[in-house]
Amino acid sequence: MWRKREKRLLGLRQAALKEREVILAQLQDLPAWVQFPDTERVEWLNKVILQLWPYITEYSKYFMREYIEPEVKSQLPAIFKSFKFTKMDMGDIPCRVGGIKVYTHNVGRDRIIVDMDIAYAGDADFDVSVAGFTGGLNQLQFSGKLRAVLKPLLPYPPMVGGISGFFLEKPKIDFNLTGMGEFVELPGLLNAVHAIIDSQVSALCVLPNEIVVPLAPNFDITKLHLPEPDGVLRLKIVEARNLENRDIKFTKNMASDPYCQIHVGSQFYRTKTIDNNLNPVWNEYFEFVVDQANGQKLRMELFDYDKGSSDEELGTLTIDLINVKEKRSLDDWFPLDACRHGDIHIQAAWMNLSCSPVDFTYQEFGSYWFNTDKPVHSALLLIFIDSVSDLPYPKAKLEPSPYIMVSLGKNFHQTPTKIRTVNPLFQTKILFFVRHPERQQVKFEAIDHTTKRSLGEFILPLKTILQEPNLELFQQTFPLTQGVHQSPMVITARIRALVSDQQKKNSVSDGNGKAIYGNEMFIERAEKLITADKSNERGTNFAQYEMNSQKSNEAATEDKTSTLDSKLSFNEKMKMRRNSSESATSAYRRRRTFGEKLFLTKHTQSKGKPTGESGR
Repeated sequence: MWRKREKRLLGLRQAALKEREVILAQLQDLPAWVQFPDTERVEWLNKVILQLWPYITEYSKYFMREYIEPEVKSQLPAIFKSFKFTKMDMGDIPCRVGGIKVYTHNVGRDRIIVDMDIAYAGDADFDVSVAGFTGGLNQLQFSGKLRAVLKPLLPYPPMVGGISGFFLEKPKIDFNLTGMGEFVELPGLLNAVHAIIDSQVSALCVLPNEIVVPLAPNFDITKLHLPEPDGVLRLKIVEARNLENRDIKFTKNMASDPYCQIHVGSQFYRTKTIDNNLNPVWNEYFEFVVDQANGQKLRMELFDYDKGSSDEELGTLTIDLINVKEKRSLDDWFPLDACRHGDIHIQAAWMNLSCSPVDFTYQEFGSYWFNTDKPVHSALLLIFIDSVSDLPYPKAKLEPSPYIMVSLGKNFHQTPTKIRTVNPLFQTKILFFVRHPERQQVKFEAIDHTTKRSLGEFILPLKTILQEPNLELFQQTFPLTQGVHQSPMVITARIRALVSDQQKKNSVSDGNGKAIYGNEMFIERAEKLITADKSNERGTNFAQYEMNSQKSNEAATEDKTSTLDSKLSFNEKMKMRRNSSESATSAYRRRRTFGEKLFLTKHTQSKGKPTGESGR
């Protein structure tokens, strides 16, 4: 009798264990509201999306034709410049929201943060033609975590200044290529298309890139477009050990050729490849801007490099950045996932952002950061390019399609291209790591995309920003000079020192007019706007500013470390600085309203491409 009872109990235990394994195996495929009690099921929202889907489909056609198609063309070789969408059908099955979470702790009082799990596995169908071939894309699958931030909250309608939306991590995208006969089977074609689509999505809406929609007029738009990041992650990939050997074929002496890929949002780096080594030593150093520590992850993937075939995965490691922020530093071995064996040694440090000039003098660096392949940076430069007015024509009766190239040393970024306009509205955020802010300078150059001609340039020494309150030039106007022609450019630029936790506590005070909410620091702009009004009352001497700017540029030619004269009086500085209220007003008139930006009518589409939003 007892044997039967023991046998029955053993069978029940095995069934329970198998059930647990099955549930755990399927847990990642369950919606978020099943896994997390603070995530709510929103079936009502999915019903709303179902009714809106035909209209979303119409807008997606316009978006892909006006934005995605030009960007894809710009990345293809010249032989494929004829790329064109011939069919765009989003199908009848809409995307779904798996769950919604609204944050109530450690959140600023002027904002609302909402996370949504987005998934799509519908019947979309797209056809394209390129270089005389016709092909298509179907079986599209898409999933990711979308975060929407509503800020700033206002005491008057519409109660919210604007909405910014972004993915915390690169969403998972999969699809199948059809048509074009054997052309689809060409080696590397599917991977190349995947890479182009991933890069476009990352550049559009994966942190630190955001989609920003202003809702209320006459408020500080830099709060939407240029929020203060949570901090900076310093990461050193030291070494790995006991990796799997994926190169065992005909000889026993062959070993894997490992390298590591690192992801934080859309920021991506890769280490060098170590040949024939299962215990590679890299000692490579990287820096990442972290906008949302609560939600973003550090992902590392190790691969075996193969010349003749696709690289094989040797293991992965994922770390929540909120844990790094709380611990301040990491220096340990971590076991790799998705492999039989292998470990990786990393060193990481969390750096806060400080607006105190004192922190540039007393910066702390751990000893292990000096034994790296490149120098450690001391500051972060944040630039918001708002608008440019009155650009010159590159040719007679030919409106330019301008973009702004911003360079700092050997590093450069560029804004999206605005099609056929002399008054482009960019509203683009650009970030640079800075090593010597007291000696370096940043260059702005407007370039016509069609003719590749320069439309004007301006050089700004970073020391100028260091002399400003809170280390920030707020919505200031500077001239892009091309010969005798000057085009006013409105920008916001700020520098933040990278400091440790102890330095942050010593340098930040609650009694200096700053308000600290949750993880970020918000600085009211009232005093700056009043100062700008006073500057406008005194009058603007734009020619005097240009003369001083030219002198600074001539001095920069003789000496790379030249900066603007720091001994000018306050009144002289105010005369040199042109108030940007008029430029900001004209820029606001060029901005589209919420409805015009998202849901353009057929009548508007029939007039051609909009002049101020291309390349977003």
